[in-house]
Amino acid sequence: MEQVGKIEKIEGTKATVSVKRVSACGESCKSCSAVCKQPSVIIETELNGDYQVGDYVEITTENEVALKQIFMLYGIPFLIMMAVIAAVQLLMFDNPNKDMISAVASVASLAVSFFILKAYDKKEMKKNTLKFTLGRKL
Repeated sequence: MEQVGKIEKIEGTKATVSVKRVSACGESCKSCSAVCKQPSVIIETELNGDYQVGDYVEITTENEVALKQIFMLYGIPFLIMMAVIAAVQLLMFDNPNKDMISAVASVASLAVSFFILKAYDKKEMKKNTLKFTLGRKL
């Protein structure tokens, strides 16, 4: 996965780079009516070339790590929601309101998965599993 970042600070062999988050509407902010202001993400990475503060650089991440994060973000809530729906359908086999109950329970499971993902994200950020590599200057 490749993104563009701006080098904000250099200390020794470490660089602090701000990377603008990509919003759901893409990069066409002028045509978007949502007026979203996406904050930049600050990352630290090793310097592997001749860079200066203020340079715009290409940032790459490992694909398998990014795919794992994507699976966690979308797959875990989906699996939890499907498990809750199946459990309600099986447990309330003869209840006439089982569909309504499973719908409410599935929405509640999404709220639970939010907190699970938040705890997972906090743990992953401490481990710093996302490895960023500085590419060419832009």
